[in-house]
Amino acid sequence: MQDIKPLIVFAAVLEHGSMNAAAAALDMTPSAVSQHINRLEAVHGIKLLNRSTRRLAPTDAGQALGDYCRRLSRTLADTRNAIDALKTEPAGELHLSLPSTIIDAQAFQAALARLRREFPKIKPVLHFNDALDDLQNSRFDLAIRGGDHALDDPNLVARHLFSWPYQIYASPGYLAGHPPIERPEDLQQHQWLLFQAPRLTLHREHQSCSIDLTDYIACNQLAAVRNLTVGGFGLSCQLSGEVQHLVAAGRLKNVLPEWSLPAVNVYAVTPYRIQSAKTHAAVKILQESFAQEAV
Repeated sequence: MQDIKPLIVFAAVLEHGSMNAAAAALDMTPSAVSQHINRLEAVHGIKLLNRSTRRLAPTDAGQALGDYCRRLSRTLADTRNAIDALKTEPAGELHLSLPSTIIDAQAFQAALARLRREFPKIKPVLHFNDALDDLQNSRFDLAIRGGDHALDDPNLVARHLFSWPYQIYASPGYLAGHPPIERPEDLQQHQWLLFQAPRLTLHREHQSCSIDLTDYIACNQLAAVRNLTVGGFGLSCQLSGEVQHLVAAGRLKNVLPEWSLPAVNVYAVTPYRIQSAKTHAAVKILQESFAQEAV
C-alpha cells in the first residue's frame, strides 16, 4: 500500500498555501515537505503544483487530487478524535460474556441499572454462556468468571468482584414429598440437578464430608439447573448471592444451611490491561456494586 504521508502533506500545502506554512503546521522541515511533494509527482508521473517565487498554485490534476487528499486528511482527523473519545468518553457497545445465572444477582442488576443511568452512551450487549469464551480472539470487552481459573491466563486481567459460597437448595414442594434431610449422608438418597461433577465435599467449621451422587440430571447450563430446582426436580448447588430473591419469595429453601461447599471467587476479566473508557466504567461500577452488597 502506498504511504499516505505524501497525500497528507499535499493537503496541508494546499490548505496553508506554501511549503513553509505547511511545514510549520505539520512540524516538519520545508525540505521534507518538498521531498514528499516531489515523491508524489514522481509516483503518479504528473505535475501537481505550479511553483513560482511568490506563490504555489495547484495544476488541474493537483486540484483534483487535492480534493481527495483533503477528505483523507479530515477522515484521519476524525479517526484520531474517535480513538481519543474511546479513551476519554464512555460510549459504544459494551460486549459482556456472562454466566447464565448472574442476571439473577441483585448486585449485578444494580450495576447494570447504574451503568445505564450514569453512562447512557454505553450500549450493553449481554452474551450468556456458561463455557469460557475466548476473550482475546473475540469482540468481548469484559467477562464475569467464577473460580480461580480466571487467573490462569497471563494475557488476561482479572479483578476480584466477590466471594460467595455454594449451598444446597431445593423447592419446598420437593422437600415435602421426599425423605427429610438431616445430615450430609441423607443427600445420597435424593435426586439432583448437576452442572459439574457428581461429587460434593461439604464443610462445617472443622468438619468435612464427601458425598458421591448417583441419581441426577446433568445440565450444561447453570440457568437450567436453577429452573429445574425451582420446578421441584431435585436438589442443586447454587451460589447464595444469586438465589436470595428465590429464598425470600419462598420458592427455594436452603438445605443443611450449617454445611456449605467452598466459596467461589468471581472476577471481572478483561482481555487487555489498557482499557477503553467504557470498559473501565463498567468494571468500576461492578466492583462497587458487589462491594456494597457485601457490607
